[in-house]
Amino acid sequence: MDTLSLHTLVYLAFCWAVGSILWARVVGRLLGADPASGGSGNPGARNAGRLFGAGAFISVFAGDAMKGAAAVLAGLYLGHPEWLVAAGGSLAVLGHVFPLSGGRGGKGVSAWIGAALAFSPPAFTGFAVGIAASLLPLRSVTLAMPGGFAAWTAALWFSGILPSSWPLLMAGGLVLIRHRLDFSKAIRRAQTLFK
Repeated sequence: MDTLSLHTLVYLAFCWAVGSILWARVVGRLLGADPASGGSGNPGARNAGRLFGAGAFISVFAGDAMKGAAAVLAGLYLGHPEWLVAAGGSLAVLGHVFPLSGGRGGKGVSAWIGAALAFSPPAFTGFAVGIAASLLPLRSVTLAMPGGFAAWTAALWFSGILPSSWPLLMAGGLVLIRHRLDFSKAIRRAQTLFK
């Protein structure tokens, strides 16, 4: 195995390992509680906020987003090609969903947000605009997510980096799949509101 291949494997392993740090569990441990034992049981920012308050939500969201960003920024610093940097970001998301330590992982949205923002801040603006535009009629952040992803994909295309972004596109698809039950619940709530 040549040095470049070894460096690549070490980088990708680092990304998965960093992604496997579940900040909801870290914050929960500091507060003497396990987020998996209450609320939705999901070790993510929303459930941490539900159980421990707004401060916990912000801390967990920031921690999970930073690990996605760290994976991408490390790849950029090492001079890896764009597709490999995107793969590093997607592995951070994968680590969040399927942590190396085993046990239940999160849904990956915060880690994906950090990775996507670090990968292309201009394209991420499309995600934010798509979320905001979808939020107005739908009144649900969960239901607005597909609109955000669609706008982000369009922004990547206009930026000319869509072909090298495919790993993050796949990671975004995984995030949407992990939220499928949330989509069902949000649709039922929306139907009740609009009756």
